[in-house]
Amino acid sequence: MHSDLIHQLQAIVDSSADNDSNRTIARYFLSHVMTLDSLSVQTIASACYASIATVSRFVRSLGYESFAQLKQVTVYYRHSVNASTKDYLVELPYDMGDREALESYTANIADSLMRFQKSVSIDQLDGVCRQIHDARDVALYGFYQPGLLAKQLQFLFLSIGRYTESYDLVEDHAERARTMDKGDLAIFLSVDGNYVMGQGRQVIEQLRSRGVTLILLSQTRDPSIHAMFDEVVQLGTSDSKRAGYYKLQLCTELLFSRYMRLYSPDAPRRA
Repeated sequence: MHSDLIHQLQAIVDSSADNDSNRTIARYFLSHVMTLDSLSVQTIASACYASIATVSRFVRSLGYESFAQLKQVTVYYRHSVNASTKDYLVELPYDMGDREALESYTANIADSLMRFQKSVSIDQLDGVCRQIHDARDVALYGFYQPGLLAKQLQFLFLSIGRYTESYDLVEDHAERARTMDKGDLAIFLSVDGNYVMGQGRQVIEQLRSRGVTLILLSQTRDPSIHAMFDEVVQLGTSDSKRAGYYKLQLCTELLFSRYMRLYSPDAPRRA
């Protein structure tokens, strides 16, 4: 299960009636997401006052062939989340003192942002904006927290009439890749390149084979990752993962503000 699927489950909870069986099952899945792989479909059905067939249909509606397949994916999700959440303990070592840890963490984030600010190329950002403007179709790819930033950037572009796409499920990333072609633009958001080298690799290979222009926003300096893309917007130095998220968010905000500067009729112009 991916973090984006959690949002899908939450959407079912938010949009369904109280007595809807799908709402009940979605709430149960959300409440037991970290232990779902240890539960049987019979246990879930009993807890949700539903039949096994109803639970199975719900699982298939989420895009999985079986409950066994969903359980396998929850294991990957748990490992991914555990690794990410432990970053907070590493980068906020409260054993050094609560106030001291907070001050050190904030200073590191600020220092990382300042280094990015000094190194970022406005000309490069404007060039990416022109590619976004001129491309036929634009798709934004990201996983976990970068995926949330991709959604935010999509919303900003949609709010000014520039149609872009961003999908909740990683499975949909591959499906969209099969429909993109030369003249389209794919922008990947990945702090350290983990998504690019993991689940996103096949998506990138599919896009490259179809002649799609590929752009990466990342702090990784790995040449093997850079070689997979037509252009890389480097997020300063390769700092901590938490600092990388802040830089990635700043980069998306800068990208949109430069797009507005270039193409909004309301943008102030230099004399």
